[in-house]
Amino acid sequence: APKTVHIAPGPGMRGDSLAWRSNAESLAGVLAKRGYTSSPRSEARLLARFAYSTDAPETERYSVQVPIRGIVGYETEEVREGVFKTVPIWGTVGYRTEYRTRTVYPRQISITMRDARSGRSVFEASASSRDTCDQAGRVISLMLEAALKSFPAPESGRVTKSEDKAC
Repeated sequence: APKTVHIAPGPGMRGDSLAWRSNAESLAGVLAKRGYTSSPRSEARLLARFAYSTDAPETERYSVQVPIRGIVGYETEEVREGVFKTVPIWGTVGYRTEYRTRTVYPRQISITMRDARSGRSVFEASASSRDTCDQAGRVISLMLEAALKSFPAPESGRVTKSEDKAC
């Protein structure tokens, strides 16, 4: 039997919104990598309900240790015969704490898949993210990949994306 799926809006979603359609296309892309094609509801083997949310950005305060540069010693060098010069050696003499802020964007996705004929639940997944990337579409694509990593086999797990990389 062909691997077909119909993607529909989950609870609280408007299927006619550009954002939902864009994220649903990302979901279709992830499913296509696993051999599934999008189809009309009447022809689908699976019905996928997809929902996402992006909460209001939050400001977080965090601390970093900043090195303090200073003289850690001296070195004497001979400039010419019998004439010496003392030169400082610079290095880290300690650390100070600095406080900084960053904007964090909380997001969640959920996917529920049911057999189109029996209505039996065959797969459920959810993912959440709190990161500094302000581009929701890029992060939601990564969340979909993580949530469907084991599809069609159910599995739980965690994926971490470093904040050091640009989103």
